[in-house]
Amino acid sequence: MKKEIHKSLFLSILIFISGCNSDIFVEDFLPGEQMDVVLSETDNRKEINFKSDNWRLIDIVSFMDAPFTTRAYTLDGEPVSFPFGEKEPATVYCLSDFIDFRVEKRGGNKLQLTLNENLMNEDVTMLIKVGNDYKEQQIKLLLAPTSKYQIDSVVYDWEKFEINEGALNEMESLVVDNKNSSSPVTLTCYPFKKSTRKILFYNPAGYWDEQKFRRLLGATLPEIAIPDLVDSKPVLHNTKASFGIMEQELEAPLDKKLSVEVTVDAYDKRKILIFNEVERYSVPYKVYISNPKTGKKRFFTGELTSSRPTDYFILKTKVE
Repeated sequence: MKKEIHKSLFLSILIFISGCNSDIFVEDFLPGEQMDVVLSETDNRKEINFKSDNWRLIDIVSFMDAPFTTRAYTLDGEPVSFPFGEKEPATVYCLSDFIDFRVEKRGGNKLQLTLNENLMNEDVTMLIKVGNDYKEQQIKLLLAPTSKYQIDSVVYDWEKFEINEGALNEMESLVVDNKNSSSPVTLTCYPFKKSTRKILFYNPAGYWDEQKFRRLLGATLPEIAIPDLVDSKPVLHNTKASFGIMEQELEAPLDKKLSVEVTVDAYDKRKILIFNEVERYSVPYKVYISNPKTGKKRFFTGELTSSRPTDYFILKTKVE
């Protein structure tokens, strides 16, 4: 009987202490030591029900190579510091050029995760740390890639279109030494063998990041129409270039098998210089893009430069 009285007294004391200060006991507020959650475009929201309410959001860690920022607000939209206090409801927005998702503590034991955008070309792993003064647990969050942006329109500033015709590009050179011969020597040149049209997208305001465009628009970059020159005037035909690649080469509509014979006289030494005559232009552009799923819009500005060969010129200079 005496032993049973002591046991009852001990249990009463525990119940009394627990009622006075329940926070000193560590509870497994998550179902396990770590949870794995996957969010995708078709399944972009998950809600986690915790076992208890004695926890708070501690940190959100990313394992991607692109930085992101966190902004915390109350459920009424007022800015608040992060991490916030235990049992304090709030929302944390995680944002970057490529990531947009939020973590929302809606009540004492509910956490809602929402994916708006993942423009990385692979899954992104995030680690959400929750806990209290006695224990920390983790939620492993996997964000699947979402839809890319698409190009809506391209606008060229024709009033600032500039043309430079008649410039020369050196394509090839060689020295022919015929000083010891009493007969002329003839060689065959192919002035368009290496000819290409060179395109340059230039952004005067910043560094060109091709990887950024591949994340926004997809690994296979879309093409946009670029101007051609017809009678020294810009015309949009069917010529296209990939938007997102800073420097690229297009085929030039020239006969690459065209051959030209060049003769060096007897007892002569000459340097043969093969040039392409090129037409060049530059024009400012603005490209508008949007995401059909989220409705977000962006635009990019810069200058497009084209250098297209149109003819050839061969020069024979005397070598002393």
